[in-house]
Amino acid sequence: MALRGRLSTSSPATRAARVALRCPRKRSSATRFFKARASARATVSEETPFTLSKSMVRTTSRRALGLSSALWVVVGFDGPAARASMGSMSAFDALERRAKSAYYARDLSGALDALTAIIELEPEEPVWRERRGQVYVDLKRFEDAIVDYDFAEKKYEKEYRSLGMLSNRALAYEGLARWREAIENYSEAIKYSEMIGAVPPYVLNSRGNCYNSVGEYQKALVDYERAAEIFQQSRNLSGAIYAASNAALMKVELGRVDEAIEDMEKVKRRAAGSVDMRAALAALYWSRGDEQRAEDNWNWSCEKINSGQLAEGGPVLDGCELYRDYDWLARIRRWPPSMVERFRKFISLTPP
Repeated sequence: MALRGRLSTSSPATRAARVALRCPRKRSSATRFFKARASARATVSEETPFTLSKSMVRTTSRRALGLSSALWVVVGFDGPAARASMGSMSAFDALERRAKSAYYARDLSGALDALTAIIELEPEEPVWRERRGQVYVDLKRFEDAIVDYDFAEKKYEKEYRSLGMLSNRALAYEGLARWREAIENYSEAIKYSEMIGAVPPYVLNSRGNCYNSVGEYQKALVDYERAAEIFQQSRNLSGAIYAASNAALMKVELGRVDEAIEDMEKVKRRAAGSVDMRAALAALYWSRGDEQRAEDNWNWSCEKINSGQLAEGGPVLDGCELYRDYDWLARIRRWPPSMVERFRKFISLTPP
């Protein structure tokens, strides 16, 4: 029997990276920006800022939120026309290129410096503030990001909304645990997305996380289930699995434990390399007095699933050891309170 919390010692054949998806947070997002006109018929603007945030599917950082959709395409890095009045367009263009290349090289300080220099040249142009705000989010300078986003919003034409900015500002509010402001911004982004028929499931999942954080579990469940459905329709299996896992956890908190167990078993079959639902099932079966099923699920997590450590000495992205950190489990992974308590009792061998 595996010791609870022991890391997996997978064989070479199973050592391929099998990292369980985790949303959260964050982290920064693979955000493609466009503007939707806030009218009876939403339209997509051709002026689209460049991508500044990495995809949630590729990171386990709690702040990361994938916010892309099929319609969010990068048109380019061309800036406002104001540069034409400058003595040297080439100098301005060089700053743009530097900002873009620095960001894609993950040189966030370099990108920040270049964008700040651009803002000094065009202090009233909102697009540069929006782009710098994205860099601030990646740097976890959330207050600074909100200042830039608020400035950009005031400067944009009143009939326009940048969906990417709304989502990223929500992300910044999440970083400050200002859940209500985050929900407000996510909700506005979802509203305008619906006007053009393209609701991004990552944003729904993220709003669900915020509802979870304020104890509105039914609203969180609705968002998670809707996100899972959209992910499934777009054949994004990893996203569908993650959102479905979140939905199952909410059902436990709402007292729908039988449904939750059924859903978790389905997710477990679809994501054989994921620790998350096996750990949850271990906690639930233990709470019901089914010690054998609880131990079987936990032992499989610790013995059969790779820890997600892609390189020796690197971070553990998944694995049963992480789940013994109850702060991480509640604050980062976003398990609801009753599930964290059930799991704590399982790990401590406290009788149900």
